[in-house]
Amino acid sequence: MLLTPGEFLSGCCFFILLCVACSAELSLSPEEASQFLRRHKRANQVFEETKQGHLERECVEEKCTKEEAREVFENDPETEYFYPRYLACVEQFGEKKKGDLVTCVHNIPNQCSPNPCNHKGTVRCEDKKGDFQCHCFTGWAGLKCEEDVNECNKDNGRCDHECNNSIGSYHCSCRDGYSLSGHHSCLDVNECTDVPNVCGTAQCKNLIGSYECLCEVGYVYNNETKTCEDVDECESHVCGEECVNTPGSFRCFCDGRQGKKLGQDMKSCEPIEPCLAPDMKRNSRSLYLGRMFSGIPVVKLRFRRRVHTGFTAEFDLRTYDSEGVIFFAGGHLNSSWIVLAIHHGKLELQLKYGAVSRVTSSGPLVNDGQWHKISVEEQGRSLVIKIDKEAVMKIAVNGDLFTLKKGMHELNLTVGGVPFKEDGLVNKVNPRLDACMRDWHWLTGEDTSIQETIRNNERMQCYSSENHSSFYPGHGFAYFNHSHGDTQMLSIQLTIRPTSTIGVLLALVRQDHVPLSISLSTYHSGKKEWAEHILVSFGDVIVASTPVDLCDSEIHTINVTVSGNSTILEVDGQLGLTEPVEHLESLDLSSSYSTFIGGIPDVSLVSTPVSAFYTGCMDVMVNGQLLDLDEAQHKHNDIRSHACPLVVLGN
Repeated sequence: MLLTPGEFLSGCCFFILLCVACSAELSLSPEEASQFLRRHKRANQVFEETKQGHLERECVEEKCTKEEAREVFENDPETEYFYPRYLACVEQFGEKKKGDLVTCVHNIPNQCSPNPCNHKGTVRCEDKKGDFQCHCFTGWAGLKCEEDVNECNKDNGRCDHECNNSIGSYHCSCRDGYSLSGHHSCLDVNECTDVPNVCGTAQCKNLIGSYECLCEVGYVYNNETKTCEDVDECESHVCGEECVNTPGSFRCFCDGRQGKKLGQDMKSCEPIEPCLAPDMKRNSRSLYLGRMFSGIPVVKLRFRRRVHTGFTAEFDLRTYDSEGVIFFAGGHLNSSWIVLAIHHGKLELQLKYGAVSRVTSSGPLVNDGQWHKISVEEQGRSLVIKIDKEAVMKIAVNGDLFTLKKGMHELNLTVGGVPFKEDGLVNKVNPRLDACMRDWHWLTGEDTSIQETIRNNERMQCYSSENHSSFYPGHGFAYFNHSHGDTQMLSIQLTIRPTSTIGVLLALVRQDHVPLSISLSTYHSGKKEWAEHILVSFGDVIVASTPVDLCDSEIHTINVTVSGNSTILEVDGQLGLTEPVEHLESLDLSSSYSTFIGGIPDVSLVSTPVSAFYTGCMDVMVNGQLLDLDEAQHKHNDIRSHACPLVVLGN
């Protein structure tokens, strides 16, 4: 096609401008310029050198040299990368233009094909003309995005608690008791409201990051059963003596029968101290006739005379007892003998001379607590009895109290009892006599051997000063087996003068149980109050009480009435408090009980609030009848039935 002069001129101008533009963009070193000038110029040279070489025209349609490849890429790095791979494509697919060769050649200059980047960590691969750049996902690093970034190394990944790195990422987690809020924050979980029945029967308390299952004091939480279980504190030996585990708690007991009481720490045991001092001074020249509860004599003597002698006896006697044997004189049961006794408060003489038996009683009352001089004298065929030198009885006898044996006249004498069973008496008398004797003379002489024995044995001596009451020394008890009549109501009256603030006054006992007890105590277990109280208890449950101060050397009266579910306590005319007790069985008065006075037997310490023996004076009346300790089934020998020492003034 022929160009007009105008078109040719326009083309030349365009070519000149294009050359100027290219010269402005390229700045070659002298070596590069020389190389450029030495390159082989092929057809279409003008167009190939004014723009980037066309890869297909240069190296696909024709086999290109390295310099021709340089013209395409216009830089050494891509050329150096391309050309050896180009030769490999030609060698593999030949120089003919075909699809596989075209594809192979076209893919060589793209540094991202095939993709050299780690596909898991790469967003995209960027061709960098002989190089490539892998653009990584967040959490990946490295030339090919092949390295995991540990986000936890910096600020713990901004996690509140735990940062957990993973391949190409990370995540925050929370400790037990927290939940993840958003991606980084941990908030407390309220398990008490969010988790049903998390503590079972226990009380749930939410904590920061946790929770706690709470039980009442004395219980411990069992994680398996989700229940509160009782703690057996006794296994850790918390008590000084006996420990009893109770639901949610425990109780310590001290054996009052050993003279101990519970300390104010509610665990240790301490000795029971008296609050008053009784006058325990004894008279070493006196003889106590009631020392042996068994009723056997306290003194046994035998007199032997070569010459027949009439019987005489003289002594001073003091007693409050209304019945008992003073002395026996004579031979054996089936021979002649006399017994001087007290019956209904008066002197009574029983005698037996062979087949003749006789009982005589006369004179004033001698059980008034005063000293009385009593004498018995054999005058001819009569026995004369005097009280304070006044004859009150003169009894004719026909026989001899002495028994002739092998030329010797013998006589047996016992004091405070008879040498045979009491049913051998002419008139039945309880031989036990709580009495004191002094200045005795038997057969007109003083027996020094008795005096020496008494001096060496305090228990044979009398208290120097006494008044009328039973004395409980703080050890031992008395008990009765008989019933008290009324099965509908039980009325008990106690007249006391205590010298200790702790002790059992009266208790009804059946086997190992104590259905009823009246006691003095310095602690009220129901109120948990440390103060002196009188307690009325059914078993170990206090049903009536009153705070008192009885250690004042005065006599006090306690009245207790039990009828059905009603228990009334009255002290010195003042009503006590009836304790509110639910579901408590009433006292079955129709059952048989043993009545213990002054203490309890060897039953469990938990049977009753108090186990200590009573110390002091006390008289007991049940359903209107005074209990005579001489009539008891058993009585400790140190308990005085009818005489109680006075209190030392000033103590």
